[in-house]
Parts: sequence; C-alpha cells; structure tokens
Amino acid sequence: MAKKEVLGIGDLSRNFKALKTGMETRTGRAMVVAAGGVLKRKAKANAQALGLKRTGSMIKNIVIKRESQAPPGTVQYNLGVRHGRNLTKKQKSTGKLAVGRGGRIVKRYEDDPYYWRFQEFRTRNREATPFLGPALEQGKEEAIDAMAKRLQTELDKAGKQ
Repeated sequence: MAKKEVLGIGDLSRNFKALKTGMETRTGRAMVVAAGGVLKRKAKANAQALGLKRTGSMIKNIVIKRESQAPPGTVQYNLGVRHGRNLTKKQKSTGKLAVGRGGRIVKRYEDDPYYWRFQEFRTRNREATPFLGPALEQGKEEAIDAMAKRLQTELDKAGKQ
C-alpha cells in the first residue's frame, strides 16, 4: 500500500501542545470522536449508496468505539460494525436460542449484521463492496478539519477559565 501524506497535521499537533496539563486526554478524545463522527457518516452514506440496505441492521450498527488498550499517550477509536456480543442490550434481548455447529446451543440475535465482513472484504465466492475503507479516503480532510475545529473550541474554553 502506498504511503499517503495528510496535510494539516503539523498545525494541529502544535496547537494541541498548547493545552494545559490534564486537558490532553479529554481534548484528545473529543477531537478523535469529532473526526470519527465524520467518518461514520461517510461510511453510512457509502453503504446506503452501494445498496447494502436490505434489513438496515448493518447501517444502524456502524459505530466508533474507543480502544481501551491503546498505547500510552494516544487516543484510539475504531470505526466498524457492531455485531455479536457487542450489540446493544435492546438488540440482545431479541435473541433466540438455536443449535449451532457441533450441536452446541448458541444465541442468535435478530438484528446481528454478522455478514458485514463479507461486504467489506472479499470471500472465495464474492467480490468485496467496501464501505468503511472508502469512507476514510473520502473523509480524511473533513475529519482533520473537524479535529481542528474541536481543538479550537477546547482552546477557547480553556482560555475563558
């Protein structure tokens, strides 16, 4: 994969270092969530445009989630499709017991978009129709702008205090 240069990160980094001690984590998370929201909207629009809305459960479950085991000093969120055990409590309550492979009893969820991987990545029998990867390519400039705007908001808030 070819390396791509993203412009605007240097200014963003310099402004981020101007924050008061103790604000970095909260502000960093807010900035990444702002960018993640942009990418999430792009991914949902891509999935819709590709005609991947049969039941709507896959598009509903496109989310960003904070990585709890991110390296120290970094903030990491993952953009993906919530499925299986990670569904909401409401979705889990509609699950039914079924007999799985090997005769084991498993819980099957009604709106579980387990098939999202087949759409995003290719399989032996099916070509890929990616919607998450292109969302990153289409929305990276807009995501950086959203991060810069959120950082400026936080700096203004810190200046008033």
